Amino acid sequence: MPGIYDEPELYEAACSYRDVPGEVSALLRWSGKHGKHGARGDSELRSVLELAAGPAEHSRELARRGLDATTLDLSPAMCARARELAAADGIGLTVVQADMRDFSIPRQFDLAITMLNSLCHLLTLDDLLQHLACLARHVTPGGLYIIELAHPADYLAAERRTSSEWSSEVDGGTVSVRWGGGSDEIDPITQITREHVRVTYTKRGGGVRTVTDVVPNRFWTATELTAAIRLAGGFAVAARYGDFDADTSVEAPDAWRMILVLRREGPPAEDPPAEPAPPTATTTPARISTTPTN
Repeated sequence: MPGIYDEPELYEAACSYRDVPGEVSALLRWSGKHGKHGARGDSELRSVLELAAGPAEHSRELARRGLDATTLDLSPAMCARARELAAADGIGLTVVQADMRDFSIPRQFDLAITMLNSLCHLLTLDDLLQHLACLARHVTPGGLYIIELAHPADYLAAERRTSSEWSSEVDGGTVSVRWGGGSDEIDPITQITREHVRVTYTKRGGGVRTVTDVVPNRFWTATELTAAIRLAGGFAVAARYGDFDADTSVEAPDAWRMILVLRREGPPAEDPPAEPAPPTATTTPARISTTPTN
């Protein structure tokens, strides 16, 4: 049976609550505030790499704003959808099918992003360290890596700051989502939850489509992430935010995300190879009680 990551259009519908243009504006604001892009001796942001990008909403919006955008995902279906949407909009987008833990692209980027708590798919410390080391080879000195994660209060506080169930109106119907929550419990040793996912799309005038899945999800604490960043080397924490709308502190009572802004420090320890193996894909292209955790 196909899972949610094999169904890009349903996944898009499930995440349609996101204000992608607003979030991209925040990414650009933080890049201007914290990034140096010093390898070229200037501060202009020119290129972006989106990891675990799915249908690449954020990198496509960044491409619309003039950036040279590359998107990477492990799912062949998601990569195909990203190409399809970019081509339909006439957007130049490089799409790479690869594992976010270990990949090789023959260039470096001024900005890298991982959105929608996708770092939760790195289930072990070794996975996280490998990922960070790989990213350090692909980000220019002075460039940024911005990571959006679920807020720790969703796992540690008595009351969650986001909801695991929501509905959205989309073109032609309504999508209803349950992502985790309920009886899904976090393992106290591994910090992994096997989240039960159910997405139902009801078309106006009839027709219902439902996809169910079980998705392993690792909760990373702020302390663990900070320690991993230091251990992996290459990045330093430049800032932490709790929202995209304003520069809200992650400690603020109304913060609902944990967003880390990492700056690439020093010269690259190991540049990406100039002649990599042929790529597997080519160029083509709500807050409390209403917003999901993924």
